[in-house]
Amino acid sequence: MTAPAPQTSSFGWYRSGAGTGSVPVAPSRGMADSAWSITSRIISGLLLYTGLGWLISRWVGHQSLLMAVGALVGLALAYVLVFRGLARDARAEQGTAESRLGPAGEA
Repeated sequence: MTAPAPQTSSFGWYRSGAGTGSVPVAPSRGMADSAWSITSRIISGLLLYTGLGWLISRWVGHQSLLMAVGALVGLALAYVLVFRGLARDARAEQGTAESRLGPAGEA
């Protein structure tokens, strides 16, 4: 009498071969650079225009009002810069994808 053959499980992520496929992964360096540029634009816009509002408020005399207006203007301008940068990156990525595929969209 012999021992039964070991049974292999055909389910579960560890036996499914999930890590063996070749899935294109976006470069993490570009994503990190994008995250840092977005963060720095928002923080610098907020600080710059809040400081500008503070300086004008010291001159005019309405400190809390002009600081708040400066902060809102700074955030708004920072978001405009962020969205313009993201749109530019998307256009550049689309251009590189089209150049890889060719003019008719064929590989």
